Amino acid sequence: MEINWITVSAQVVNFLILVWLLKRFLYQPVIRAMDRREQKIQNRMDEANSREQEAIHEKQSYQQKLAGFEKERDDLLEETRQEARQTRSQMLDQAREETARVRSHWMREIREEKTAFIDGLRHQSLDVVETVIRKALQDLADEHLEDRIAHTFVRQLHTLDDATREAMRRSSEPATVATSFELDPAQRGTLTRSIHELIGADLTVNYTRAPELICGIELTCESQRISWNLSDYLDELSASIERAFEPLEPTGAGG
Repeated sequence: MEINWITVSAQVVNFLILVWLLKRFLYQPVIRAMDRREQKIQNRMDEANSREQEAIHEKQSYQQKLAGFEKERDDLLEETRQEARQTRSQMLDQAREETARVRSHWMREIREEKTAFIDGLRHQSLDVVETVIRKALQDLADEHLEDRIAHTFVRQLHTLDDATREAMRRSSEPATVATSFELDPAQRGTLTRSIHELIGADLTVNYTRAPELICGIELTCESQRISWNLSDYLDELSASIERAFEPLEPTGAGG
């Protein structure tokens, strides 16, 4: 079979023209359309990725803000609790101070009332005892008792030390003998002789009454005082009564 090269060449040319036409008017538009489509898809993917990153960033920002809010809330709650504890502590301290002040005031009033009661009871007791004893001794006083008092006083003069005797002997003032009872001349004479013998013969002796001595006798001369007095025993009794009341007296602030 003989090949017609002219026909083959024409067919090849036609094929090439067809390929060029297809490429020029069909393939390129399709490829460009596909490229544009692919670009749009890529743009949308990039936008989606961007939005996803933005959403992740916003989520992180929100989480950070939420964590900050929670921390602020916790700090505020702790601060509130701390202030509440401080306020409670201050209120408790104030309540304790007020309670202590009221208690101290109350205890002071009780002590004052107790002291006043004990003082009043003590004074009333002393007054009653002293009144009874004074009356009893005054009722019992007689000549024999007065002689014994004078005799006891003379014995007391014998016990004077030399310095006291010398001071009274040099006195420029007269000696005064005070008694709770009236001395008769004999008793005065006995006392005067004893004073002259035991102190000084030149000493002037005056006599006076002193009912407050209670069956007693007292010699004063040159600031010296010598006495025998049942009132001293009464003072001792009063002191004993005072001591008897001491255990009843309030002691410390917490008593």
